[in-house]
Amino acid sequence: MPKNKISFFLIASIILLFNTCSSSDAPLEEQTIDIDTTLPSIICLDNITETISLEKAFTSVIYKAPAGTDNKPGAITKQIAGLASGSEFPIGTTTNTFEVTDTSGNKTACSFDVVVSYPSADQPYSVDGHNYAPEGKKWTKIENMTDEFNGTTFDDGKWHRNPASDPFGWYGRPPALFESDNVTVADGNLNITVEKFTTPKTVNNQSWTHGGAIIRSKEKAKQGYYYECKMKANKTVMSSTFWIAFPQNCNTGPIRKLELDIQECVGRTHNETHAWAKKWDATYHSNTWRHKRSCDTEINESQQSPGKIDLNEKNHSRYFVYGCWWKSPTEILFYLDGKYVYTITPTTDFDLEGHITMAIETYDWNPIDSENIFESGSFDDLTTKYDWVRTWKLEDQ
Repeated sequence: MPKNKISFFLIASIILLFNTCSSSDAPLEEQTIDIDTTLPSIICLDNITETISLEKAFTSVIYKAPAGTDNKPGAITKQIAGLASGSEFPIGTTTNTFEVTDTSGNKTACSFDVVVSYPSADQPYSVDGHNYAPEGKKWTKIENMTDEFNGTTFDDGKWHRNPASDPFGWYGRPPALFESDNVTVADGNLNITVEKFTTPKTVNNQSWTHGGAIIRSKEKAKQGYYYECKMKANKTVMSSTFWIAFPQNCNTGPIRKLELDIQECVGRTHNETHAWAKKWDATYHSNTWRHKRSCDTEINESQQSPGKIDLNEKNHSRYFVYGCWWKSPTEILFYLDGKYVYTITPTTDFDLEGHITMAIETYDWNPIDSENIFESGSFDDLTTKYDWVRTWKLEDQ
């Protein structure tokens, strides 16, 4: 190419470059860049507290996940720690952290805790906050009617286990005899083990083929107190119970024969069980009785006012916590695993004093059948276990 053409193209290129650089709307030193320095916002929930019953290790917790906001659209919120809503939260504290990020990369985070715990042993067992102590009052344990059954020694200072020396002198309902030898304390439990005798025993001119036991508090139970136990039933046709028995005497009084059943169930039913009791191996059954006695001329027959819920699991499948607040002579509240379930209004005023009772006995409406569990069953199969019994009264704070 001739030299004059090369020079022409070089000059034209320089002019074009100059015009392009000079065409901006503002001088270079006056241009600004829009940088977003505003942090997004996010607000977390307050801490969540859940109390669960002792047989559980986790509980499902549902909460509303926080969502962040920003001065410009497009911010994204995500959970960076903890467990999502609806997850199974374990015992202890789980910290949940959420972070919002805007389109410029600015970040803000917040956190809240989910605290899962077992009920406190310093007040009546509760998972739904049923500590209904009136304002200015608190629950205080009555030590003489409270036992954690630790160690290996039965506390004869708190409890009767020999029917010959307790206030009632009742040896059981044949064919099962109450025997103190069937009562032991081990592995943190009060154990009442049932048995079939190798040969029948004769006591009080009656023949007995099987053995159970009965335990009663030495200190008297009164209205206003809260009674509870953690109990696992045996697997036999015999009962597992927690109740309050009231002495009665036509000569010295009181003439009314009362009974306050907190829990009464059996370990197994069968084809000979009476129709009304077919579910008594999976039930929470309570009752208030005024039994007919010859000197109680105000009634012509025994009177009762029961309460009951059927369970989806057997009473021997695990430990249950059975509770009762004998709130007044006319109002008795019942609890299962730390939750209120029903109230019973008795047919008569429950204004007498009685004794906490745990009786493992036989019933004619759930008779001993041909099942050989008495011979083949393990210690656990044949034993009603009480992890603890606790009694509370209201006192000023």
